[in-house]
Amino acid sequence: MLSFRNWTMRRKLWTTLVLMWIGLILVASWSLYSMRDNLLEQKRQSLEYFIGSAKQLVESYITRAESGEMTVEQAKAQALTDITNLNFGSDGYIFVFDSALNIVGHPRRDAGTSMRDYQDPEGTYLYRDMLAVANERGEGTVRYVSTRSEGSEMFEKMSYVTRVPQWDWQLATGVYIDDIDAMLLSGMLTYLALIGVIGGVLSLVVAFVIRDVLKRVGGDPGQARVDVQRIAEGDFSKPLILNHRDDASLLFAIESMRGRLASTLADVRASAEWVNVGADQISTGNQDLAVRTDQQSAAIVETASSMEQLTQTVRHNADNAEAATQAANQTRDRAHHGGEMMHEVESTMTQIQQSSREMGEIVDMIDNIAFQTNILALNASVEAARAGAAGRGFAVVAEEVRHLASRSADASREIRTLITRSSEQVEGGATLVGRVGRAMSEIVESVAGVSSLMDEIANASREQRSGIEQVNQAIAQLDEVTGQNAALVQQTANASQSLVTQSKRLEQALDIYRIDSNEVVKRGGYQAWQPEAKQRQLQES
Repeated sequence: MLSFRNWTMRRKLWTTLVLMWIGLILVASWSLYSMRDNLLEQKRQSLEYFIGSAKQLVESYITRAESGEMTVEQAKAQALTDITNLNFGSDGYIFVFDSALNIVGHPRRDAGTSMRDYQDPEGTYLYRDMLAVANERGEGTVRYVSTRSEGSEMFEKMSYVTRVPQWDWQLATGVYIDDIDAMLLSGMLTYLALIGVIGGVLSLVVAFVIRDVLKRVGGDPGQARVDVQRIAEGDFSKPLILNHRDDASLLFAIESMRGRLASTLADVRASAEWVNVGADQISTGNQDLAVRTDQQSAAIVETASSMEQLTQTVRHNADNAEAATQAANQTRDRAHHGGEMMHEVESTMTQIQQSSREMGEIVDMIDNIAFQTNILALNASVEAARAGAAGRGFAVVAEEVRHLASRSADASREIRTLITRSSEQVEGGATLVGRVGRAMSEIVESVAGVSSLMDEIANASREQRSGIEQVNQAIAQLDEVTGQNAALVQQTANASQSLVTQSKRLEQALDIYRIDSNEVVKRGGYQAWQPEAKQRQLQES
């Protein structure tokens, strides 16, 4: 047999109803029993009062006899006469017997009749028992059976006896108590009617309550408790069993809650899977980006160092270009001065001899200029080679300048030869001076072109230096930004790693909930996804 705790609610409620009926019956039985005791007590009290009145009557005659108002015999005779006249009901009377169990006075028996061996139909020695009660307690009751005066049927009867010790009398009377049973039967019927009405109404109420409770619950509360406990433990995979057309009970609400929770948890689990995959990819991508950013930062640092060196080189080239420009200007001025001197030579051929030494000095100066021009051209070629593609034009100009310098040297050597031979070739001096004048004009023009080119080279070098300095500043800013980006990428990598950890904790927290696989697939849950599908969907998104 199942324990009471495992009983269904229906069984408990019907058992409660049965216990209520048993309780009503027990209460009615107890009430009838109490009623019988109360009626018996009322009978006993009435007998006690009746015997008490007779005893007072006898004691009054004893007092009159003791006072001499009458003799004892007269007093006893008068007392018996008065006692005989005392009665109540149809069968209520008083009789008197002495200690020898002989009748002293009895309405139905003769005086002097011995009652020692008298027994009722059940074998009770009535007079002996009454005498014993009178001697022991002075008064009391005795139960026996007797017939009524008009019939032979036996009925239960109760007698009350009291002792008058002055005259050795026992006053006794009795009453039938079968009427009590009739009253009890009538009360029992009344009680049964009340119990039937009250119990019927309560049964209908309890039946209605049972039906209403079970309808509101939707089933047995014990089963509902088991289902709710299963849901509380995280098992949402099994639907609750509901009655047909049940749409308002507690179990229906719980089933609705289970369905919504299962759907929500399926969405959360699917989202957690998406977050986990996305966080893994973000973490991996951030780590790769961090590595590449570090490499880029190192490359930018190296580039910045190289640009700094290049800036120093360009600055040095710019300074050399400035110096070359100044030298070219000086050469231009000197060549112009030489040209003027050659014009003077043309106009003063007569003074050639006198000016030959001065011409030699001029030729030496021209040699020096040619030598310096050649050196500057070589330096320009070197700097152009260092400048790379940007210095190709400058290299061409430098080569032309070097040729011009070579030609200037050749011209100076020819002039020196001519000066040496001037004394011998005075007649051809004018022609040679003209040629030298033209050569000097060409030299002036060439030096002017070289000076212009050197100015352009100097300006380009200055612009290149300014541009490279700006590039160097931009690279420095790029290096700083790259460092900041590297720090930000590292922070992002740490955040993505933390996101991966949190998503795994979320998955672990969701693992305790069991959901129907069909529900998960229907909601687009994680069990329907393969890693390749996840990767593909993430790439597409």
